Amino acid sequence: MSPKAMVWLSVVLSAVAQVFLKHGLNCVKARMTRVRGTSAAVAMAVLGQGWIWLWAACFVAATGLWLLAVQRLDLSYAFPLLSVGYILVNVLSMVFFRERVDEMRWLAVAIISLGVVLIAQS
Repeated sequence: MSPKAMVWLSVVLSAVAQVFLKHGLNCVKARMTRVRGTSAAVAMAVLGQGWIWLWAACFVAATGLWLLAVQRLDLSYAFPLLSVGYILVNVLSMVFFRERVDEMRWLAVAIISLGVVLIAQS
């Protein structure tokens, strides 16, 4: 796999991981509202939540890909591409959690996107 593909896959996995984490924590929150939540009970609920384990797996894979890619790419090129994650998380949050993303956030996403396009073309 090319280093650029590794960066892009790392970014996508990181964004998907955030969706898994949010969903897992929403499940924990729902469970904790039904039972009395001591710190130990919350910790056990978090550790027993499959979505949180999926988050961890995606995050580990994304980090591994990032480490491999950065060995072969200029950091000044690769690092700004991580900001695509902001775009993906906004879109995924709208799709999976029905979150409302207001105009100011979309303006920020557009500015980030422009910067990513400029860097990717360099």
